[in-house]
Amino acid sequence: MFFTNQRAITKIQSIIIAVIIIVAGVGGYFAYSTLTRPKVEEIRAGVLFPLTGAYAPFGEDCRKGVMLAIDMLNEEGGIQGVKIRAIVGDSQSDTKVAVSEAERLITVEKVHIVLGSYAGPLAMAIGGVTERNKTPFFELIAAPNELTLGKDNQYTFRFGPMGLYYGYVAVDFLKQYAIPKLGWDASKVKVAIVHEDGAYGASVAAGDEERAKELGLNVVIKEAYSSRATDLSALITKLKAANPDVLLVTSYAVDGQLFIRQSSELGFNPKLFIGHSAGYELPVTAGAVGDKIIGVLAVGFPVTAMNTKVLLPNVLKDRTTFLSRYAAKFGGIPASWGAKAFSAVYHALRDALNKAVTKYGDVSADSLRKAFLEVDIPKGGTFVGFGVKFLGSGTRAPGENERATLHPVCQWFNSTETGFVAVWPSDFALRDPVLPKPPW
Repeated sequence: MFFTNQRAITKIQSIIIAVIIIVAGVGGYFAYSTLTRPKVEEIRAGVLFPLTGAYAPFGEDCRKGVMLAIDMLNEEGGIQGVKIRAIVGDSQSDTKVAVSEAERLITVEKVHIVLGSYAGPLAMAIGGVTERNKTPFFELIAAPNELTLGKDNQYTFRFGPMGLYYGYVAVDFLKQYAIPKLGWDASKVKVAIVHEDGAYGASVAAGDEERAKELGLNVVIKEAYSSRATDLSALITKLKAANPDVLLVTSYAVDGQLFIRQSSELGFNPKLFIGHSAGYELPVTAGAVGDKIIGVLAVGFPVTAMNTKVLLPNVLKDRTTFLSRYAAKFGGIPASWGAKAFSAVYHALRDALNKAVTKYGDVSADSLRKAFLEVDIPKGGTFVGFGVKFLGSGTRAPGENERATLHPVCQWFNSTETGFVAVWPSDFALRDPVLPKPPW
C-alpha cells in the first residue's frame, strides 16, 4: 500500500513538473517573441519634393521613383515585416515652404525620416530643420557642398555626389581624355567656367576651378548668373570675347535652354561644351533646343545608355524590374532623378532600415543614425554604379557618401530621350565621344 501511494505521488509530481516545463516553455517563447519583435508597427517616411513651382517636373520625377521603391519594398514584405508608410509633402520649390513642410512632417505626422529634396536651396532649408529636430534626413539628389562639407551633422545623409565631384569629373575628362585626343597643348587650352549662382551651381563651379588649378589648366573667365534670368546675351557676349576653347557650365533646365539658344544666336562656339547634370542631361532640354543639343557633353546619369557591366548582378536585375514597373505605371523611360531616387531608397535606405530594425529593434533617430553609418554597399551596388558608405562624425563631410564620387561623362548624339549616351570613363562608356563639338 505504501509503495502504491508512493508511485501515485511520483506520477502526480511528474505530471506537475511536465506542466510547469510546458508552461514555462510557452511563456518563454511568448516573452522571447515579444522581446525580439520590432518595436514599431510601421515606418513613417516623409517624402518632401517640389511638386509645384519651378522645380516641379524634377520633384515629380523623384517622387515617382521613391513611391515605386516603397511600393515594391512593401510588396516584398516591408522591413522585417514592418511596412513603410509614405507621407508626401510639397516644398513648392520654395525654401520657406520647405521649412514649414519639414516641420509639419516631423511634429504633426511624426515621421521617422525625411526623404528629399532635389534642389540645393531646398536641401539646405530642410537639413536645418531635421538637424534641429534630431530627425534623420536622407538627401537623394541635391548636391550643394555645404550640406555636408565642413559641417558637424548628426542626422543628415546624402546618397549622390556633392557638387564638387561633378566639377572634378568634368575636368578629369578634359585633361585625361579630351585634350590628348584632340592633340592640344594643355598649357595653351583656355577654359571658361559659368554657373547659375545658387548653391548647386556654385558647388560645381568650385570643383571645376579647384581641379583645373590642380591640373595646371588656364581658366580665362569665371562668371555667375541668376537661373531666373530671361536674357543671357550680355554674359554670352563677354564669354565670346574671352574666346575659350572649353566651356564648363552649370545650369538648371530653363536657363540651360536659354543659354544654348542664345549661344547659337550670338555665334558663341566653344570647341567643347561640358555641362554638369541638371539642365544639360534632361530630355526636356534636348526637346526644347532640338539638334542644337548634338555634341553637348555633360556629367550625368544616362538611365538606359551606359555600360551595365559596372552593376552587380542583383542590381542589374533590380534595374530591369524597375524599368518595367515604371513603364507600366507611368509610361516611358524614367528621368535620371527618378532612377537615382528609386535606387537610393530601394538599395541604400532599405539596408539602413533593415539594420535599424534587426540590430537595434526600432527606427528611432539614434537607431537610424547608427544604421546609416553601418551601410556598406560595394561598387556596382546602385543603379548609378557607385557604392554607399557614409562618413561619420569628425570627417571632412559627415553624412556624405564617400563612394559617390563619379557620374560618367555623356554626350548628346541626337535630341531624343535615348540620345544621351555615356562616353567616359571606358568602363561606363557605350560609345566614343565626337570631339570637338559641331558648330551650332
